[in-house]
Amino acid sequence: MLKKENRMKKFLVIVVALFLFSCAAGPVHMAKTEQESIKNSYEEAQLKSLYDRNRPLLHDIYTRLRSNQINIYREGIGFTTLRDPANRGHCYLMVNIRPPEIVFDESSSKPEQRFSKVMGGFVEKYLAFVKKSDIEASGVEGLSFGIYWPVRDYSQCKENGGFLEYIIVYLSKDDLNNLYGHRKTFAEIASHSEIIASLDLKAPAHMKPVNH
Repeated sequence: MLKKENRMKKFLVIVVALFLFSCAAGPVHMAKTEQESIKNSYEEAQLKSLYDRNRPLLHDIYTRLRSNQINIYREGIGFTTLRDPANRGHCYLMVNIRPPEIVFDESSSKPEQRFSKVMGGFVEKYLAFVKKSDIEASGVEGLSFGIYWPVRDYSQCKENGGFLEYIIVYLSKDDLNNLYGHRKTFAEIASHSEIIASLDLKAPAHMKPVNH
């Protein structure tokens, strides 16, 4: 009888430990300070030059996002390179955010549903916090705009655990100017834009928005 009680105690300890583990905070991907938000290390000389010339711009973007309670992915503000089919590099302003309002329950959503909801309901909303003047810096050819969000196991914990997914949309300067000038809608420019997404713990893949 005593052995049975001991086994039961061990079982309960394991269950509690698994629950606590599932609610563990895990790696911190969200930046907490300006230093953590702005990428300042670059291997490509062209990107490093852009960073050196545009530090005030990056500071302004950081301040604007934080003043609107928009969380920023670690090293999510800076510059990045988009390569075309001919392997030519194009320098893009990079803004990666992690809005607190976007979170999904893994058991009640599918990857394609999450992609469609974020792409259709949140990308354009948060893109509005990037100004036309942000992309007018010399040498900047467009915008790399990313949204990251958590997918959690709500049966275990609604606040922590799970995994991250993301969408990154690459928008050319011409497309952005047409959007800001109200000559094209976001849906029109998104239909031919480069879109990368990582869903359901899979490698990043090219995606296309779904028109409803």
